[in-house]
Amino acid sequence: MQEWFTNLWTTVQNTVMNNWHNILKFVLFLIVGAIVIRIAVSIVRKLFNSPKSRLKGAAGNFLTALIKTALTILYVIILLAMLGVDTTSIVALFSVLTLAISLAVQGVISNLASGIMLVVTKPFDEGDFVDLGGNSGTVEEITITCTKLKTGDNKVVIIPNSNVTGGAIINYSTKETRRLDLTFSVAYGSDVEKVKEVILGVIAKHEEILDTPAPMVRLTAHGASSLDFVTRVWVKQADYWPVNFDLKEEVLAAFEAAGISVPFPQLDVHMVNN
Repeated sequence: MQEWFTNLWTTVQNTVMNNWHNILKFVLFLIVGAIVIRIAVSIVRKLFNSPKSRLKGAAGNFLTALIKTALTILYVIILLAMLGVDTTSIVALFSVLTLAISLAVQGVISNLASGIMLVVTKPFDEGDFVDLGGNSGTVEEITITCTKLKTGDNKVVIIPNSNVTGGAIINYSTKETRRLDLTFSVAYGSDVEKVKEVILGVIAKHEEILDTPAPMVRLTAHGASSLDFVTRVWVKQADYWPVNFDLKEEVLAAFEAAGISVPFPQLDVHMVNN
């Protein structure tokens, strides 16, 4: 047994003496490679988390982890090659596994890619009131895979990011002001100028309605049983819904006070006697 250990030690010594330069190269690469990966990941993380970066938060953390994983795999393959291991089969196996995993989770990958796109392009921010494919609400959270909306009736809607980027995005909070469009209908025979005067009189009482652009009231259509007047006013985002409801109530009351009839659907029937 002692002779076996002696022979083993002699073999190790001879191997080290004959290949000391290769061993030194391997050890140096082992240490330097680990340090380089750590420094590179640290630099990437700082870049993603900088105040000016658009990839802060979940997107930045995900990309940092992805880069770290890729560097580590490359690092291990090079180490194995330095030890004389044939890495061709390993690379081929890794490629097949990557393809299989990507096919199995292509929906998740699509959401991840869409999440990164949302973070980079920033079509909306948390706190914005938006319409995403017919779902309206305030953006509560933008994650790497989905976007969470809080609706007006306090429900939470979770939308996959691939659906968000694949449809129309309407952001109502981008601009400070917003145009309010309303249509008021009156009976045929009403004085057009008087109707416009009554509506403009109600508008003039609202301090929330902006003077520029100026409010507009015009006859827009001759309906089946009414004259329809389009009313357009500009308000700040926060005043949109209060002014919307107030104008509808106040214009109706003003019509009644001015003797202007509000129509209802009606059908004229003409009887022909034979």
